[in-house]
Amino acid sequence: MNIFLYDNIFEGLLTAVFEAYSRRTFPDALIVEGEPLPLFHDEVFTVITDEEKAGRVWRGLEKKLSQSALACLTQCWLAEEPETAPLLFRYIRKAIDASRSIETNFADADVLEFSRMWKRVDWERMRMMQFIRFQKAADGTYFAAVEPEKNALPL
Repeated sequence: MNIFLYDNIFEGLLTAVFEAYSRRTFPDALIVEGEPLPLFHDEVFTVITDEEKAGRVWRGLEKKLSQSALACLTQCWLAEEPETAPLLFRYIRKAIDASRSIETNFADADVLEFSRMWKRVDWERMRMMQFIRFQKAADGTYFAAVEPEKNALPL
C-alpha cells in the first residue's frame, strides 16, 4: 500500500498529483500529516507543497476542464469531509488522463460523487446567504453567530 502524506491544503493536493505523475506511482491513500498510518503499508511518501508544481497541475486542468468545473473543484475542497481529498485526487487524475471532458460523465462514480459534494457545499453557501442575520454590536461592528457544516464562509 502506497501512502502519500500531505499538509491538507489545496496546493498540497495539487502537488501530490504532480508528484504521483512524476514518480509514476499513485497512492492508495492520501493521509494528512499527523494522522496515524495504516498498520500495513509498503511505502510512505511525504509531499512537500510546491507552488510551482501546483501551478503546473492547475494550468493542465485549465486546458481539460471548463471554468465552472474548476470553480466547482475549489468549492468541493471546502467540504472538508473525510473523503474529500481522495475523491478530488481521483477526479483530477481522470480529468488529466481523459481524452475529452469528464464533467458530465455521471456514469462514473467519482464524477457523480464530485457533483453531489459540490451541491452540498453550494447548498450550504445558499443557506447561509438566505438565513444569516447580522446584529449591530455596541462598538458599531456587525456580528452573526454561525456554525456552518461545511467551510462555506469564504464563498
